[in-house]
Amino acid sequence: MLYTNRLRLHIDNNIEFNFKPLNNLIMTTTKKTTNRFIISKSLIGKNTIITFKNNKGDDCTYNHDKVYNTLKDRFEAMACFQKYKSYTNSNNLPKFVRDIEFA
Repeated sequence: MLYTNRLRLHIDNNIEFNFKPLNNLIMTTTKKTTNRFIISKSLIGKNTIITFKNNKGDDCTYNHDKVYNTLKDRFEAMACFQKYKSYTNSNNLPKFVRDIEFA
């Protein structure tokens, strides 16, 4: 039986499974202002948009998850990321991040 908010399946008239459709999941975006570029394990999967001012006073904005997922191997190989579970740069977006095009 198909309902608008769930799928119900009966097996042998004794077992009932209820499934909620995946299209009810809503991905929320969190906006965060910091004083530096940061990639942190605690922010992975939270769809966070981060904005900070670089050393020239320009606003820099990036999607934490897109940067992390694109450069995951690079971050995971860094000693600071392994030890402190984060990578930061207080001056600007790192060059290796600026060179990435996020379409």
